[in-house]
Amino acid sequence: MSACGTLNTNQTTKTQVNHAAQKPNIIIVFTDDQGFQDLSSYGSPLIKTPNLDRMAKQGARFNNFYVASSVCSASRASLLTGRLGARNGTTGVYFPDSKGLNPDEITLAEMLKKSGYSTAMYGKWHLGDLEASLPIAQGFDEYFGVPYSNDMYIGSKQKLAENIKLNLNYNLEKIKSDQVFVEKNRKKRANIKKAGIKELVPLMEGNLIVEYPAEQSSLTQRFFDRAISFIEQQDEKPFFIYLTPAMPHVPLFTSEQFKGKSARGLYGDVIEEIDWHMGRLTKHLERNNLADNTLIIFASDNGPWLGYKDHAGSAGHLRDGKFTNFEGGVRVPGIFYWPNRIKPNSNSQQLASSLDLMPTLAYFAKAELPNVKIDGINLAPHLLNPKESIERSIIYSSSKMIAGIREGDWKYIRKGGVNLRKHKSNNQAYLFNLAYDEAEQVNLISKHPDIVNQLEAKIKTIEADIN
Repeated sequence: MSACGTLNTNQTTKTQVNHAAQKPNIIIVFTDDQGFQDLSSYGSPLIKTPNLDRMAKQGARFNNFYVASSVCSASRASLLTGRLGARNGTTGVYFPDSKGLNPDEITLAEMLKKSGYSTAMYGKWHLGDLEASLPIAQGFDEYFGVPYSNDMYIGSKQKLAENIKLNLNYNLEKIKSDQVFVEKNRKKRANIKKAGIKELVPLMEGNLIVEYPAEQSSLTQRFFDRAISFIEQQDEKPFFIYLTPAMPHVPLFTSEQFKGKSARGLYGDVIEEIDWHMGRLTKHLERNNLADNTLIIFASDNGPWLGYKDHAGSAGHLRDGKFTNFEGGVRVPGIFYWPNRIKPNSNSQQLASSLDLMPTLAYFAKAELPNVKIDGINLAPHLLNPKESIERSIIYSSSKMIAGIREGDWKYIRKGGVNLRKHKSNNQAYLFNLAYDEAEQVNLISKHPDIVNQLEAKIKTIEADIN
């Protein structure tokens, strides 16, 4: 799902020209499969997240923050390009040995680098693991992370660093054997699972594997360590960090320090560890007098993978989760934290999207937007003055299909568009009024044909624009 619309220009536009003299540092933290309710400040009764709660209280906490897709790769591609999957070409999930995101697409990193930023990416990438599509080729000066979800496997074409660290009694010969097996069974992933290779993922530095299999229980800490180290190395140039923990995607891993600490079990341990490192990160910025000139954005790539039960997150009262266009699949926590720029307690009910990061950050960084159709809008006026309203639609996607639209409180999903997998829920269309049915329990499709026709016409207009 995605966003399109405009800001209300009837109100004061003072904030639209109130740029800071200095370009801000920018940090995006994008977790994996974290549910809407999986923070204390979003209603979790068991998970304790004091650091993210403080950021939400001292910044802007969005109650209607959407991602562009309910699956990993498509969601991440849209965040980095500001464009619907139907435009940028990434509409599903990439597996190892995938070409990934079209190299002609301009990413946030490329846009900001052109505007004078140092750029770094730490964590899960999932937009292609061949050299031409890894982060270094997409505008990042540094990359340290796993190339896709932590339940996947080594790619057959990936290259090894000379000083690679080997775990689980692996040697170079065994790695090469795994890669040959993967190449032969690329279209038979069940064989890869049976061989015990699945869930053994590589850890990469730049374009090379530096550790295999990755020691996953320490990954969250190592990603944050690298982000803090990168900040320490900067001088006068502004920096952009895209920090993407591989958690809480299954299989779940946490360090010994947090194991067994949360009342929510292992899943809670994982989230509380991320929260603790968010505290480390913000305190480091404060100690080095960088906090007031650093915008931090926190969100998740899609809703919880509910099939994993206790190892999955929760969307709370929202319906369903990952792989669906019900609210639980695409509405996620959205926190914008920028001391002395974003007003504290800005608890926003406005519609916002991960697609909006491209135009919003272009505004703050005084960067030139790519010369292509951008589907997000600039949230800066609303962030700097919460009284500024946003008038816009939210677009729901399923593969290349425009699956539905939200206009105000009305949400319409076409037949076949609510679930990205084959499922009986796709056998009908849906119309919900989210003002009184946020849990999407009452389908009004047969009661308001006039509204359905209006929303269907808007979808067709968007399709015509894409085509």
